[in-house]
Amino acid sequence: MPLRLQRRARPSFAMRLGAPLLAVLVAAVIACGLLAASGKAPLDGFYALFLAPLTQASGWADVLTKSAPLALIGAGLVVAFRSRVWNIGAQGQYIAGAVLGSALVVHMPESSAGWLLPSMIVLGVIGGLLYAAIPAFLSTRFNANVILTSLMFDYVALAGLHYLTFGPWRDPSSYGFPGSVSFQDAASLPVIWAHTQFGLGAVFAFLAAPLIWILLRSTLFGFQVRVSASDEASTYAGFSRPRVVWMALLLSGALAGLAGLMQVAGPINQLRPDIYSEVGFSAIIVAYLGQLNPLGVLPAALLVGLFSVGANNAQITLGLSSSLGQLLQGVLLFTLLASNVLVNYRLAKVSS
Repeated sequence: MPLRLQRRARPSFAMRLGAPLLAVLVAAVIACGLLAASGKAPLDGFYALFLAPLTQASGWADVLTKSAPLALIGAGLVVAFRSRVWNIGAQGQYIAGAVLGSALVVHMPESSAGWLLPSMIVLGVIGGLLYAAIPAFLSTRFNANVILTSLMFDYVALAGLHYLTFGPWRDPSSYGFPGSVSFQDAASLPVIWAHTQFGLGAVFAFLAAPLIWILLRSTLFGFQVRVSASDEASTYAGFSRPRVVWMALLLSGALAGLAGLMQVAGPINQLRPDIYSEVGFSAIIVAYLGQLNPLGVLPAALLVGLFSVGANNAQITLGLSSSLGQLLQGVLLFTLLASNVLVNYRLAKVSS
C-alpha cells in the first residue's frame, strides 16, 4: 500500500531524540557500502573508522582533542541558529581568534610573562567577536543576508591567514615552511593528559555547552532567543530583533574565536595555515546533530571527532582517502536532515 507524509498535530518528541540516532545508523550503513565499493572489507573499515580509535587511551585523547573545538563552536552556533541568525562564518571567526591571539607571541616570541597567556585568550575572544560583528552590522544596518556575508568572510579570513603564515609572520628558522614561531611554555595551555595533546583548553571547551544551556534557560537573553523563533511572539513581547541578531552573532563569534586561540595555544602551539581546517563547517553539523540543544552538542561533537580520528586511522591502516572523514560528515548531515522530516511528519497509508 502506498505511503505519504502526513503532518503531525505537534512535533514528535520521540523522533526529535531518535532522528540523530537514525541518521547515524543510516550514515554507518552508507559508509560500509562505500567501503565495499572501494574494494575494502566493510567490517575492517567499520572497525578502523569507529572502533580502533577507542581501543587505546591515546585514541580517546585524540577524539577528545578533536571534539573540543567542535563542542565550543557548536554551542555558540546553537544560540545563533535558535535565534534564526544563520551564522555560516564560524570558520572565519575561528581563524580571526587564532590570528589575533597569536599576535602577541609573534611580536614577543621570547616573552615568559605571566600575563601573556591570559592576554592571548582575551584577544582570541575579541578577534572572533569583532569578525562576527561585520555580518551583524551589515544585517542590521543594510538588511544584508547573514548567510552570504558570514560565508564570504570565511574566505577573507583564510586568505589573511595564508598571507601572514607564508609572509610576514613566517618563522625565519622554519626553512621556508609556512607558520609562525613555536609558542613558548608561557604562551601554551598546559597538557593534562601525559603523552597526548589533551590539554586544559579542551576541558574549558566542554564546559561551554552546559553554560550555554543555563544561559538559554535562565536568562532574559535566553528567553529572547526562544521567543525569536516566532515573529509574532517576538513582536508581541516587544523584543528588538536587531539586538538579538547582534547578541547571537557576537556570542557565537566570541566562542569560535576562543576555539581558534585554544587550538593554536594547545595542540598545535603554532599559527599555521592548516589549523584544523573546516572545523567551523563541521561545527554546523555538530549543532544540528545535537538538535540545536547545547547539551546535545557534546555527544554530537564526540561523534564527529571520532569520524575525524577514525578517517585518519583508516587512511593509515587501509589506505583509504584522507577525505573520508569529510565525506562521512556530509552523509551524516544529509541523513540527519532527511530524518528530521519525521519530527513534524509521519508516514501514513494512502487509502485506495
